[in-house]
Amino acid sequence: MNHDHFFFHDLSQFPIVTARHGSAPQGYSASWIREMELLVDNPRTFVMVVPDMQIEAAHEDRKAMIEWQTANMPRLKARCRAFIAVERDAGSLEKLRKRGEKMAHAFGMPFLAVATPGEAVQCARELLGQAGPGGFYVD
Repeated sequence: MNHDHFFFHDLSQFPIVTARHGSAPQGYSASWIREMELLVDNPRTFVMVVPDMQIEAAHEDRKAMIEWQTANMPRLKARCRAFIAVERDAGSLEKLRKRGEKMAHAFGMPFLAVATPGEAVQCARELLGQAGPGGFYVD
């Protein structure tokens, strides 16, 4: 997988993939979908980290991305071990965790929320079965 083909997803720590939607222009969903297609077509599993949950996508972009995720959930579940959101605000973090529990139940895959990027990386490593500082292996 050529990392140069990705703009909205940072693959520098692959199999930890960091979404970078913060500077995304309106209409970016087509490029986002192309990148997601490359990720799910790749044989290696990954964890998606979303560090900017407060960034709102344009309505049409959000709609297109949700439609793609819904239509491709079996493919996504086969490759993506979890989505991990980073939320520094304690009140928002708790709300996001509750929403993540509902999404995990609805989609059958983990949707987690943590307070820092470091926690997200550690959680991702554990989900991928990589040992990290103080971490453990996950089957």
